Amino acid sequence: MKISYFPRHLKVSTLAFKNFFEVEEIDGKTCFKGLEAKLLECLAEKLNFSFEIILSPISGLANINGTWDGVIGLVQIGEADMGLGTLSISGERMKAVDFSVPYNILKKIFVVKEPGPLPKITAFTYPFTQNAWILYALMILIATVLFQRIMFRNATFLGSFLLVFGSIVSQAIDNVRDTPWRRLLFGLWMTIAAVMPFLYNINFLSFLTNPEKVPVPGTFRDLSEAVLNGKYKCLTSDQSIDSNFMRGSAIDYVAKLGDTIEKNEWKYSYSERLEDLLADPVAMIMPAKGVAFFLGNPPIIDIKVSEDYFQFFYPAIALKKGFCCSERLNTVLSNINSAGLYNKWLDEISFVAFLRKRLEMQHEEPQLQLTLQDLKLAFFTLCFGYALAFLAFLGEILTPKQFDIFSS
Repeated sequence: MKISYFPRHLKVSTLAFKNFFEVEEIDGKTCFKGLEAKLLECLAEKLNFSFEIILSPISGLANINGTWDGVIGLVQIGEADMGLGTLSISGERMKAVDFSVPYNILKKIFVVKEPGPLPKITAFTYPFTQNAWILYALMILIATVLFQRIMFRNATFLGSFLLVFGSIVSQAIDNVRDTPWRRLLFGLWMTIAAVMPFLYNINFLSFLTNPEKVPVPGTFRDLSEAVLNGKYKCLTSDQSIDSNFMRGSAIDYVAKLGDTIEKNEWKYSYSERLEDLLADPVAMIMPAKGVAFFLGNPPIIDIKVSEDYFQFFYPAIALKKGFCCSERLNTVLSNINSAGLYNKWLDEISFVAFLRKRLEMQHEEPQLQLTLQDLKLAFFTLCFGYALAFLAFLGEILTPKQFDIFSS
């Protein structure tokens, strides 16, 4: 069987950063490590060629005159025969270079830092929603007015309110006119006064057992709204053209998000410590398979992955126009895809990175004892109750006897 020609030596342009493509000198010999390095070495072995590496700081940015910078630019002008760097295929790039068949399928998601629990100082409001609290307050006011007029004997509005409010916290109600139909009304209210605190207590205890988290964006629609409201920043890789894809999207909120990212130049580099960038309210757009690769998994870092994605993209090798042997290259790449080698390399490097970060972590004993922070709400409520009781005590002493606030 005749084997078609393939060049013996190629110039390859690529990006260099940790776990992706690393160049090291060991005992005077140049060694390559990383995910894309494994792919390149596998191609070189199967196609029997040697290669020369030309490093570039960026994957490729288009200029106004139609030329390109970075990896794409080097391939376009012929300084490199091929380019690596998880390069996504786009119509603009295909005008400058050719592409091989894709060697993976990646979807773009965003990650945010795992939210912490809601503030405990306002925990007493969490069992009910805002609308439920408003409805409950209106119900108490209606009961106060109704009981003052038809239930209590000579009660003022304040006196009626204190009796109604006291029934909610298991206090007795006296000074009630005793008639059959009033007993029915009184029984209905006492049922409400018993059920509502019961529902509140069980929800409050469930919150204390499993505190709710601070809400964070879960979808790209949520993220777009949070970014437009100034609550979040959204970063994209400086090696990608994600913001261009987003700006050209037919989905309105995705296009607005892309415009905001481009306007503010919100970028991150894979050479940075990405976990440090998530310290503030920040979302990062990246490939779903790259989350463990670049950030790690718990307990290394606590992150939350978006529920949806805004695009699939297909990484491929950039080839100079008129490259002689793209058919043979595509055949080998297809075999690598079929064997699942690229995903195997990705999993291996992710696991090694996880172990390395895990060994660097300092072990901390879990704190099982209660702290002052945990009891702050209880002490605050107790002090507030004592203050109200003291004010009521002063009011009883200083108020003239002929002025009774409880009965008219």
